[in-house]
Amino acid sequence: MNIQAHYKKFYGNFILDVRFEIPAQGITILFGPSGSGKSSLLNCIAGLDKAEQSHLKVNDRLFDDSANHFHLSCQRRNIGYVFQDNRLFPHLDVKHNLLYGYNRLEPHQRTIQFDHVVDKFSLQQLLDKLPHQISGGQKQRVALARAILRNPQLLILDEPVSALDYASKQELLPYLERIHKELTIPVLYVSHDIREVLQLGDYMLVMQDGHIVDQGELVDLCVSQPLLTQSEGASFILEGVVTDTDKHHCISTVKCQDHDLLLSGNLLEVNQSVRILVHAKDVSLSLSHVIDSSILNILESTVHKLHTPGNGKQLVELIIGETRLLATLSLRSVIALKLKPGSKVFAQIKATAVVR
Repeated sequence: MNIQAHYKKFYGNFILDVRFEIPAQGITILFGPSGSGKSSLLNCIAGLDKAEQSHLKVNDRLFDDSANHFHLSCQRRNIGYVFQDNRLFPHLDVKHNLLYGYNRLEPHQRTIQFDHVVDKFSLQQLLDKLPHQISGGQKQRVALARAILRNPQLLILDEPVSALDYASKQELLPYLERIHKELTIPVLYVSHDIREVLQLGDYMLVMQDGHIVDQGELVDLCVSQPLLTQSEGASFILEGVVTDTDKHHCISTVKCQDHDLLLSGNLLEVNQSVRILVHAKDVSLSLSHVIDSSILNILESTVHKLHTPGNGKQLVELIIGETRLLATLSLRSVIALKLKPGSKVFAQIKATAVVR
């Protein structure tokens, strides 16, 4: 189950020339600086642009094959596309916006039920409202639900939360997480927001100057890919399951492989699977286990590599079993602690410093 793509298209002085194969499941992040060719690639995949050289296959279905003069029009691709602006029909209420594409499917193609999507995206109270009567976050939920109701073989999300305020973004993100977990639709997701990328992504394509310069599992690239580690500071991901909650102190315990992590703030649910984002600047290191400390998470680890991003800083890559962590230290601290590959250290992470 995979997606295979190759596109080469000339846009004046800019050349889009990409070739990749990604999993046909989960959320694949398309990441890169402005002008790298992300939108051009999306338009080719969606069939809005026709490239001089093209090949696109999603699982067993062929969409493009220039070698055999084959090109499906965008209307026949069954690829969902959600833009930064929701593009709802202003004269239709929410219900009829949702039904617009759904009603154009043959009965046997309606494998995703209308009521199920309405429920999953919490749209019951909005069905009789016009787009101008609902908030920006609600409009994007409707746009997502409308695209999903088309039962697409691939869903493209082009910075769907970039135009929203912070509160609306936080409202929408849980719905984005549900798409591939509950509806099993492969998603190609474009974003410039590192926090958003690390919260949602499973796999990543990194674009620069019209080319794919790196790709792989997100948990690996967030440690090694310069465009990620330098753009807004290095971060890393821990995945685990909630094993306990302390209502009195508002602390959740998350089992991450063989170690526990304590998170403060809103309580999570026991047995809930969570992905935890930790910024490397929020991790400190010591050579011994500090007993009298306000820091709740102290994890024994080993220095794996030292990276030098510049500005007098050192990025320390750590390992705990199969888990990788990052810590951003001053060069002076690295020298003072005599850190090198193989050094045994204790990573200290504040319970308040992790971002869920």
